[in-house]
Amino acid sequence: MCKNNLLVYDPKKCFLFALGRNAIYAACQILGLHSGDEVLTPAFDCDGSLQPFRALGLKLIFFRSDPRTFAVDIDDIKRRITQKTKLIHIINHFGMPQPWDYLLAMRQVTGIPILEDNAYSLFSAFNDRLFGTFGDMAIFSLRKNLPLIDGGMLRLNNPQYEFRIAQKKARYYYSTEYSQGLRLAARKIKLWAFFRYGIKTLFPVNEAPPPLPSEEGDSITCWPPRDVTGEEFSCDYLRPMSGLARKQLGSFSKDDFSETSEKKRYYYTWLANRLKTKAGVEVLWPDLPGGVVPFCLSCIFNTKRDVFLGILRKKYEVMAWPTLSQEILDRLDDFPEVDLLGRKLLQINLPADRVRQPYFKDQLEGLVREIAKISNGISLDNRDK
Repeated sequence: MCKNNLLVYDPKKCFLFALGRNAIYAACQILGLHSGDEVLTPAFDCDGSLQPFRALGLKLIFFRSDPRTFAVDIDDIKRRITQKTKLIHIINHFGMPQPWDYLLAMRQVTGIPILEDNAYSLFSAFNDRLFGTFGDMAIFSLRKNLPLIDGGMLRLNNPQYEFRIAQKKARYYYSTEYSQGLRLAARKIKLWAFFRYGIKTLFPVNEAPPPLPSEEGDSITCWPPRDVTGEEFSCDYLRPMSGLARKQLGSFSKDDFSETSEKKRYYYTWLANRLKTKAGVEVLWPDLPGGVVPFCLSCIFNTKRDVFLGILRKKYEVMAWPTLSQEILDRLDDFPEVDLLGRKLLQINLPADRVRQPYFKDQLEGLVREIAKISNGISLDNRDK
């Protein structure tokens, strides 16, 4: 048993894994899903979270979402339900809530269990209820939200389901997570820039996947690792959280989590207020709902998103989400919200281990100035044409 001060953690309901994908795999096993069973899942998602479903031979049925709120299309979900539907996969994207009142009402009518995915939503609440307590089961990717070497979590909320999986003894450290370890070490000793441009030449790590091109007509970059199950998951579908990660997790107090949440909300609002007045930038969720603790600030860049991305990610923690599955890339006409977000979305991350540092506001101020500089350059280029 490891010390765990997360509010959503309940030792009787929660089980720790190395990855969020391990937690999804465990959830499917507990539900007794078999090859050929259908899982409804949002088209707007990364290919990595689909790996557990594919490893079990489940049939993926994709549904629509709102491109500006990430909210699932309830009517579209209902249209896609069949007798073979055995699970509905709902993602609380980046700390933002889904329409849980409607989803739970649908759950009561259909009887189909809901897997609540909080891979990027560790600290949020909706209507004074913590994320992770809505679905029949809920998963978290702890390492995406905290500076941990590895870490995922499964929470069982429906007493109908029991955890009867024999977990293996955890190792203290997993060699497949060496790149994550290098990142954490570089950050801790304030050598992140050296890591990005030095260490990675000696110890190759996964590069950020290419997003959909922001300019219409540009071809989509071939990305061989797309839809490929990496060793960190395939080595053991039910791999438990490492001993080192458990020790790291136990080092955080409730006050640490509370301060992190407050800082994330503060910097989100500060940043949103400065960017929502920028021409060509549309801040999604400009007003932060109560209880929401954001993973990042999501913006639509209407012009030359890739120019902003290419310049900003050299200095700042920004991303273009997500690593889309090839199956979705082949069906962009069916999912226009994915086409829009894939080409225009740029997100500014609010890392838990950095928002509490005194220099973080200076970084965000520099980022805002950089965005203004790039915008002015783009405006001058357009004027010259």
